[in-house]
Amino acid sequence: MEKTWGKHLIIDAYGIDYKKLKDGKAIKNLLRGLPEKFKMRPLSKEVVKKVKTAYYPDWGVSGFIMLYESHISLHTWPEEGYVAMDLYSCKDFDDKSIKKYVKNFWGAKKMRVRLVIRG
Repeated sequence: MEKTWGKHLIIDAYGIDYKKLKDGKAIKNLLRGLPEKFKMRPLSKEVVKKVKTAYYPDWGVSGFIMLYESHISLHTWPEEGYVAMDLYSCKDFDDKSIKKYVKNFWGAKKMRVRLVIRG
């Protein structure tokens, strides 16, 4: 068996409610809850920032949490009903359960998921 350096779960979720994608508190809870639920260990507190620029004053939210096992990140586009998420871990995880958990959290109508084995 070849050595690998972990799994990288890439999630594009669509058809999500505008308000959910702007809810910084709920997104913080997601970033805090995912590691706990799936037995990963936070290395830092979650960071969630609402993004505003002169170019696009009503942008979404970006969030990140570092894990001992690697990281979880996300970026929302409320106007589009879309979130992009990445979960990378050198520790094995149940990607099907995480996919289901994330779909339920967002209430996504459609998801495109890719799993990359690193290494």
